[in-house]
Amino acid sequence: MRGVWVLFAVGVAQVLLFAGAFAGSAQADGTSFFDDFLAFNESRWTETEHDLGRSHLYPANVEVIDGNARFKVPGGTLQGAEIRSDELYRHGTYSTSMKLPYAPSSITGFFLYRPPDQDREIDIEVFNDSTRRVMFTTYSSGRQTHTVTRQLPFDPTAGYHTYAFRYDAGLARFTVDGKVMQTWKTGVPRGSMNLYTNLWFPTWLKGERPPKDSYLYVDWTRYSG
Repeated sequence: MRGVWVLFAVGVAQVLLFAGAFAGSAQADGTSFFDDFLAFNESRWTETEHDLGRSHLYPANVEVIDGNARFKVPGGTLQGAEIRSDELYRHGTYSTSMKLPYAPSSITGFFLYRPPDQDREIDIEVFNDSTRRVMFTTYSSGRQTHTVTRQLPFDPTAGYHTYAFRYDAGLARFTVDGKVMQTWKTGVPRGSMNLYTNLWFPTWLKGERPPKDSYLYVDWTRYSG
């Protein structure tokens, strides 16, 4: 009988361990939020520092001012800036209101990503110039699965506009100011990712350094799960 009780206790322990691990996994994804950037929320965002394209991204180039997260390209440089969510997020709608800098040969990114490169990524990338171009891209399982460039009906450097995407199982849908601009139902990554906003100079865009300081302004960012 004692042996039976030992086996029973071991079985219960294994079940509890499994349940705890499952619960921990289920709780790993972040919950819905709205950030109006009245202050920098250090429990939500991290200012990152690393090389990206032709840029080095510096935490000092991010600050909150007048109810905006402001990302700076110092004049005469190819520096950039980036914030990354501390939590991982999964399915839901991601949206942000931004006014882009006029800094030709750089782009502004609003995207989900989790390393390694090209494993999981859903991108909105807007060209920081007057060409009105925006790119939508997805990566999954080590390769780029989709990319398309669309024309915006406005100059993104002239005012604030809302850029958003919906991420679900087998769905990536991109909108600008509420208008659907691209939908994909295949090649969509799986799993949870970090949310990023950044400003940087890619190697595939050639151009000069901006002669004066340029700024990306983010009025708010929202995740609705």
